[in-house]
Amino acid sequence: MSTESSRSTLAVGFRDRLATVASHPRLVVAAITVLALAVRLFGLGARVAHQDEARVAYWAYRYMETGVYWYRPIVHGPFLTIVDSYVFALFGASDFTMRLVVAVVGGLLPLAALLFRHRLRNGETIALALVLAANPILLYYSRFYRNDLLLAGFMFVAFGFFLRAYDHRRPMFLYLGTAAFALAFTTKENALLYPVTWIGATVLLLDRRLLVDRMDERGLRRAVVGRTRQVAGALRRWGLHLALAVVEFFAIFVFFYAPRGEAAGAEPTLGATLADPTLLPALVGEAVLGSWNAFLGQWGSGNQDSYLSTAGQLWSVLLAGALVLLVLALVGFLVDRYTGRQPRDLVAFATYWGVASAIGYPIAVDNPFPWEVIHVVVPLAIPAAVGFALIGRVGLESLDESDTIAAVAAAVVVIAIVGQVGVTAYDTSFADPQGEDNELVQYAQPASEMKPLLGEIRETVTENDGTDVLYYGDDPDFDGDELYAPNPRSHDTPIAGNGWFERLPFAWYFEAYGAETNSTADAAAVQRAVASGDRPPVVIAFDRVSSCGKEYDDATDIDQFMEGYERHDVDRFLYDSGCTISSVTVYVDEDRNSAT
Repeated sequence: MSTESSRSTLAVGFRDRLATVASHPRLVVAAITVLALAVRLFGLGARVAHQDEARVAYWAYRYMETGVYWYRPIVHGPFLTIVDSYVFALFGASDFTMRLVVAVVGGLLPLAALLFRHRLRNGETIALALVLAANPILLYYSRFYRNDLLLAGFMFVAFGFFLRAYDHRRPMFLYLGTAAFALAFTTKENALLYPVTWIGATVLLLDRRLLVDRMDERGLRRAVVGRTRQVAGALRRWGLHLALAVVEFFAIFVFFYAPRGEAAGAEPTLGATLADPTLLPALVGEAVLGSWNAFLGQWGSGNQDSYLSTAGQLWSVLLAGALVLLVLALVGFLVDRYTGRQPRDLVAFATYWGVASAIGYPIAVDNPFPWEVIHVVVPLAIPAAVGFALIGRVGLESLDESDTIAAVAAAVVVIAIVGQVGVTAYDTSFADPQGEDNELVQYAQPASEMKPLLGEIRETVTENDGTDVLYYGDDPDFDGDELYAPNPRSHDTPIAGNGWFERLPFAWYFEAYGAETNSTADAAAVQRAVASGDRPPVVIAFDRVSSCGKEYDDATDIDQFMEGYERHDVDRFLYDSGCTISSVTVYVDEDRNSAT
């Protein structure tokens, strides 16, 4: 009896301690957020820049140098370009500083759980913060220079503030939500899908309300009239605030999308408008309508491939990085819907939002890249948190009832969830963040061997005067995607001219290093350059690969001339695919390298 009593006392004490912790959700969520930030910042610059990261970071650096910007949809929204230009100016340009803004936003995202604490239990609020902090997909792309994490995060925060404005009738929350909503629209074009999914989720909630009203004594007709009057009254009371929120939205939107710099390809510019306020209507028109027309021209067609093929690629990423979240979301939604007094609108709304995104994104996206599933994971974090907290609550209640078997079962499930998520997060973000077997890695991720080589090159070009890097060669299709650039000045603004895209990710690194580059399609010119007294310390060419049967300029054309250079073979992509050449040969002057 004494042993059983001792066990019971320990169980009660453990339960009470957990209950005490859960009774302070703000402190717990703050601690989770600090940990999330630390994990995201740890080794943030270790991975070689993905080609898409390098592409956008290059333009942010160019904007820092030139002050010239106008919206080009191929680079997506202006937020990262403009904000990162200031980060580079303050802290220098590197892979760490490039990803810093996204990492900070991703690390702070668990704080957004507190916006929903008035509609969630304390344990569910804490669970939501944990899901947002630990999900492998959110972790990986919090350490990746892309707009998608920012878009999803800003929209999640906007939704939380809008919900608080509705529940607490405080205009301040409306304005805060509008600011986050507007910032989301400055990140990426698929921000347009968010209000669409929100409207759809609202319609489903309204349908359920009307179904309940139909069974009420008032009847459906009176219920519809009553709800219509409520909406009309709310619009009258909030009309001025809504109008000001619209002005706030467009003020933020126009500020970011406004062309900048005298050499901008659109006008009027922000600077010209500040000097001459009469240009404001034209500036608003260019920032809003001009950007809209540019967006339609680039992305308006949506997905042109098979729905099932696109969905299969996106959903496979969900299964690899969010399987636990999907299962917990299903559990949370079903339990909340079919137990208790009535389903909670927040849980149902977030589930509809996430499911609509999972179904709709294969239609909307132009390319089924793995980062798109962020927009499914973030809303489903809410029902997943409900499901996760439910398991913990069952375990604690079992302790209270001395049901050892149920308590142990709940503990085993929690440990399994934490273990699976933790191992997946570690493997995908730290152990193998750029490997071919990592489902979260997109094809244009260079190999890890490139990182130490880039460090050598940086030291080498820092000590050099004159041309630092000489590119050689044309590509297999001779279609402009070569290393040779006949017009280097076309690389100053997007969309860059010939000879730029194939240089990624090197173009970003060499721009950040301040390297002087040149190029040629003539092997004899390479021979003359490396034989001169002022030879370039770095020469880069395509490698000869078996996957491409076409003739193209490659390292075998110049290898015989490269005496005194150390040869390095690296990959720009995960692997060679047909005549998409991943393999690149980099020659580094041995004398310069040993001197540094």
